[in-house]
Amino acid sequence: MDAGFDYPLMAQALILGQREKVHELTQQALAAGINPKDIIFKGLIPGMDVVGEKFRRNEYYVPQVLLSARAMYAGLELLQPLLGQENVSSLGKVVLGTVRGDLHDIGKNLVGVMLTGA
Repeated sequence: MDAGFDYPLMAQALILGQREKVHELTQQALAAGINPKDIIFKGLIPGMDVVGEKFRRNEYYVPQVLLSARAMYAGLELLQPLLGQENVSSLGKVVLGTVRGDLHDIGKNLVGVMLTGA
């Protein structure tokens, strides 16, 4: 059902830190009936993979990574309520945390969202 959706455009908007564009594209994908997990795995995660690689190569610095993370969260805030709606039983609880004052919680938050929808 996602044949016409432009996942690379979503990833590019995320890479550029375009929060509003990611939010808009996420809304469009949901309106088109695309599975929230597909939006995450085909649009958001590939974009963050590029951001991580750019950071590793010193092409992006913390401010650019944070802008991209905020763009990702703009999409995730629309998707997260939908991920937990599936009728499945819980296998247990997972406790996630970060050290007080640590601003680097992007990966932890993404894991939390994915576990909610797992």
